[in-house]
Amino acid sequence: MKPQVLLITLALVAVLAALPLAESQAGGRRGKAAKGLCCDNCGACNRKLPPDCLCNDTSPRGCHPACKTCNKFTDSEGAALFQCKDWITNFCQRRCTPAA
Repeated sequence: MKPQVLLITLALVAVLAALPLAESQAGGRRGKAAKGLCCDNCGACNRKLPPDCLCNDTSPRGCHPACKTCNKFTDSEGAALFQCKDWITNFCQRRCTPAA
């Protein structure tokens, strides 16, 4: 095997092995609190792999219990709505409702 191919293979294995470790060590608003969250209307995401994203879903009933930053606002008709403003890893990977 050529040294260049071996070096690239080892580098790729090291990067792939580090991804789950980095995600499990991300504290605060990411990691364990993100489990169980879902999103139908994905908002902004950063360029990390996997990306951290915001969700544009709103609900009149409040935010998911795992949400750390729940914003309450009033829509144009005067109804109170809630939106989770946490940056969550792979937030938009799982839909809350089945796709049409």
